Amino acid sequence: MIRKQIIPEAMQSRINSFKESVFLLKKNKLTYTAAIIIIALVVIAILAPIIAPYPSHVYSNNPKDQLLSPSWKFINGTDELGRDIFSRIVFGTRISLLASVIAVGIALLVGIPLGLIAGYYGGFLDELIMRITDMFLSFPPLLLAMAVAAFLGPSLRNAIIAIIITWWPWYTRLIRGQTVSIKEKEFVKAARSIGTSSGVIMFKHILPNSIAPVIVQASMDLGGIILTLASLSFLGLGAQPPIPEWGLMVNTSLTYFMNAWWYGIFPGLAIFITVLAFNLMGDGLREILDPRTRGQ
Repeated sequence: MIRKQIIPEAMQSRINSFKESVFLLKKNKLTYTAAIIIIALVVIAILAPIIAPYPSHVYSNNPKDQLLSPSWKFINGTDELGRDIFSRIVFGTRISLLASVIAVGIALLVGIPLGLIAGYYGGFLDELIMRITDMFLSFPPLLLAMAVAAFLGPSLRNAIIAIIITWWPWYTRLIRGQTVSIKEKEFVKAARSIGTSSGVIMFKHILPNSIAPVIVQASMDLGGIILTLASLSFLGLGAQPPIPEWGLMVNTSLTYFMNAWWYGIFPGLAIFITVLAFNLMGDGLREILDPRTRGQ
């Protein structure tokens, strides 16, 4: 009987918290707009073959349509091989979003356990993990990603690997700091006193109470990773032709900029809007998930 009463109360509390978060999201106009843009980008990525007006133009050459300016037929114009730029941008959305999600996901899978171990056990393990982390963080992210991508060879896969190697230390440091402060809380001491294993304490008690700043950081990193991937492709260290990656399209457009201004403008605009949306979303999530600003 008691159990039946407790479960609905817990569920109701979660529902109320979710409703409050949605309300706060709608109240912040910039964050709400960013959320709509991100949802639209996800839909575009999923339905790319349907949304793109000329899906066959993404990889195939059409010499008769070379460097055509924007028109009703080609709303973003065409490139030097006669391919519809808008269709390539649409398919590039899928590449950028998928690559960023993969990079953030793997970086989280590496960084979170290491941060938990370092913060919970302390001592030699903490020193070892954090010194390795500091070694990676001592390099500017883009510079380190460039070095790794150059060492592995230019390709989209290697660019993603380079970004993962660059990004995981940030999550390790973030989770480690959260773990150090939470492991001394009363509920953690109580769990330890009844013989709960360290793994259960770390992943069931500490991690759920440390996840909010990680979510905020990851949401902002999605935009940063898209920008880094575009930068690597722009420098020739990322995606290679004929992959419709935004940074690669901007790089190729430099040769034709004087005669075809539209070639690089629209892919660059796609990068700008996407990165801005994720940054605004991250700022909004920080305000919603932070108890100090949530009540305001």
